[in-house]
Amino acid sequence: MEEIGRILHKDYLLLQDSDLTDNQLHQRLMMHAQYLRTCNFAEFRLLIPHSTSEKIIQNLNEFIGKQNIPGAVRYYIPVDNKSKFDEEVILNPELSFKDWVAILPSEDFRYENFAKKIWNLSMGGKAMLVLLPERVKQWRSNPTHFKRLHLKGANMAFSGSSLYKLGFFHKSKLLELHKSRIIHMWLTPQIYDVNSSLFKKDMSIRLDAITSIKTPENDL
Repeated sequence: MEEIGRILHKDYLLLQDSDLTDNQLHQRLMMHAQYLRTCNFAEFRLLIPHSTSEKIIQNLNEFIGKQNIPGAVRYYIPVDNKSKFDEEVILNPELSFKDWVAILPSEDFRYENFAKKIWNLSMGGKAMLVLLPERVKQWRSNPTHFKRLHLKGANMAFSGSSLYKLGFFHKSKLLELHKSRIIHMWLTPQIYDVNSSLFKKDMSIRLDAITSIKTPENDL
């Protein structure tokens, strides 16, 4: 699995509220440190909600400081069908990182609630990064939504995980999306146990995709 880290360079771990409030978070982060070593990443990022408490952020920064490779925290905005995150970003620039706005849509998110917001943010000089788009049921059941989002100007960070299958031909559809440059970045959707069958399965899927064509390094 070392080739994954050599190609992507940086790992991006998605942490949700349920992960950050888990009493076993410290032990689980130790598992993630083992994952980073196993895959030979040179750097890593922890993606967390903007609403994360200062105490939890402090704990994450302590973990980062103890690793032998550089790491940092990056923020994202959890959104649902009622969110007006485009207006929120315009009013509060701190919700974005440089020119990026990262969002994590809910599983029931609808395409029609999204297209205009992409345009509004681009007019304000902000690029949209959609985290884990394959977990959205509407988009997963009809992957043409990913192409439509791409044409609208949205960038997407896929995991490729078998937990979010793109139908029966998951691997081939993922390869097609990757070769079409629709996948802007790769992220890690959860903390993996490197001894688990899920880790081996998901990393095999990812490795097949990123070695199919020249893949640029993750960079954010």
